[in-house]
Amino acid sequence: MRFVPGLALLCLLCALVVAPVGALGTAAPGTAVQQEEPLDPASTTLTLQLRADGDAEWTVSTRFRLDDENDTRAFERLAADFETGDANVAYDADTFARAATVASNATGRDMSITDVRYNASRQTVDNVTYGRLALQLRWTNFAEQAGTRLRIGDAFNATDGTWLPGLATGQTLVIRPPEGYAVLNSPRDIGVENGVLRWEGPRSFEPQYLGQITYTGNTPTPGQSVPLGLLSGGAALVVAVATAAVVLSRRRGPTEGGDGGVDGGTGTDGGAGGAGGAAAASATTDTGPVTGPSDPELLSDEERIERLLERNGGRMKQTNIVDETGWSNAKVSQLLSDMAETDRVDKLRIGRENLISLPDEDVADLDDE
Repeated sequence: MRFVPGLALLCLLCALVVAPVGALGTAAPGTAVQQEEPLDPASTTLTLQLRADGDAEWTVSTRFRLDDENDTRAFERLAADFETGDANVAYDADTFARAATVASNATGRDMSITDVRYNASRQTVDNVTYGRLALQLRWTNFAEQAGTRLRIGDAFNATDGTWLPGLATGQTLVIRPPEGYAVLNSPRDIGVENGVLRWEGPRSFEPQYLGQITYTGNTPTPGQSVPLGLLSGGAALVVAVATAAVVLSRRRGPTEGGDGGVDGGTGTDGGAGGAGGAAAASATTDTGPVTGPSDPELLSDEERIERLLERNGGRMKQTNIVDETGWSNAKVSQLLSDMAETDRVDKLRIGRENLISLPDEDVADLDDE
């Protein structure tokens, strides 16, 4: 894994250099010098709150367990320095400014770090006192916008790898969507809870791993639950349902007689009951199934590849898929490997080329495509 030198400290945020716990000053003659030890953090959480305009509100919060008066005094000294931006810690606003510069160069989008705030506090949880340092800032143009979609994607990129190569032990990364947004696509190895993604350290992030995350403003009706598998796989379930409803509405025509609907209702006038019956009748008698969205923007990456294969006789060379989609070789290779593992496609090596086919496609009779 490659990452930008000097920015790797973002994955080592828990390695804070803080004021010693022991008392300061010179010991009197004949008095043993008290051993000074650093105040170690208990945990560090990086929270990324996306905004609908593409900006991201970052909060880096570090907690310290304060077991005695020495810990408390050490934390108070650290907190006083931290709130003025002078604390000797492993991260500050300049750290993110460097990351934003690297990401801006990689993406071509103007990015900046604004609204920087430092604060310190203490709290007691289950009779244990903790000190908390929090750095808050806004990263402009963090997410890539496309209509109602927000793609985190290339914001974690550097010109050579990623500026966030992983999390250390005791670290957590949390990504939250704007209000009213839902996950459209996310890594397969992570769960989704109310649109929130969470990773616990220690773990590493390969380049492009976090780039899979996409949110959409088309969310389910409050109270509806969307299966995790559909969300993490990138299926725009709600969008598909809405599209199907529009198709049914446009296909519906005047009804001649009939029972007025599947619920046993007898109303056949032009009121609400008649309209409901006509819609229900249309849904049950319309010829041909509604197969989901046809707009490529509403398809997951896997579905786009399947559609592409269908349009090309069920099989294509991997290089041609790269050319058709405009995606990187690495992204296409990873997608195809994942799809092959779930039997959505078959991969066949022919010389130096990979031939990709739909599972039911007969590739025994090969030709030079």
